Amino acid sequence: MGLSPIWDLFFGLALILKSAWYFQERPSSHGVSKIRQASFYLGMFLAFILLVGPIAHAAINTFWIHMVQHVGLMMLISPLIVLGSPIKVAVNSRDQRVKKLIRGIGRNIFVRQLFRPEVGFLIFLTILILTHFSPLANAGMTNPNVHMLELVMFLVGGFIYYYPVMSGNPQPFSVPYAARVLSLFAMMLPETMTGFFLYSGNKLLHDVPMNMSTMNGIADQHKGGAIMWAMGMLIDAIWIAMAAYDWIENEKRIAGADD
Repeated sequence: MGLSPIWDLFFGLALILKSAWYFQERPSSHGVSKIRQASFYLGMFLAFILLVGPIAHAAINTFWIHMVQHVGLMMLISPLIVLGSPIKVAVNSRDQRVKKLIRGIGRNIFVRQLFRPEVGFLIFLTILILTHFSPLANAGMTNPNVHMLELVMFLVGGFIYYYPVMSGNPQPFSVPYAARVLSLFAMMLPETMTGFFLYSGNKLLHDVPMNMSTMNGIADQHKGGAIMWAMGMLIDAIWIAMAAYDWIENEKRIAGADD
């Protein structure tokens, strides 16, 4: 299978235009720290590497590279972008059209419900299961277009999940810090178990290229599972630590106000 260059063009333009918009908005003027801005740009840079060029094309026929995309987009890049406070910037945009559009979307009842932490958790979990243990998993490894649509699901689903459990953006619902930490901790289980099942299973869960033997296909699947198992735990631990730190800092502010 081969990946159409149209996907390179689509993702390349989308990421470049989004980054250019963020830069020209001067996030510092909206109260976004340099660290958060660096987080946003790092997320966009990593997304470009995974979605445009050699890695994106190689992932069509190699499962472990597809898993690098999955872990990168859903568990690392999405939260990095959220930490960059893009919605905070958009809500306070100097462009009145952008400001009006984002605020209008934010008032939509359906959109608001998506950003409840329990809804985001369910969306994230559903994508995780469907893309690894359903017919969609096989379709993603046999049809390049389905494969790329899965990547969009990873990015969007990750953004929706991490948005309410990370600080830095306007929130449609108040989410206790304890709930944020608990949600991130709870998500480790299905992520690591997915990696474990892929790593330990001896049955192919998807078709492999005609020039790849079943044995090599299983080895490829095991490698992909190991990547998700190990990297998922490591990345999740970072976000849990950050959420716990925010919780502690908030408790300090409350204690200081009481004094």
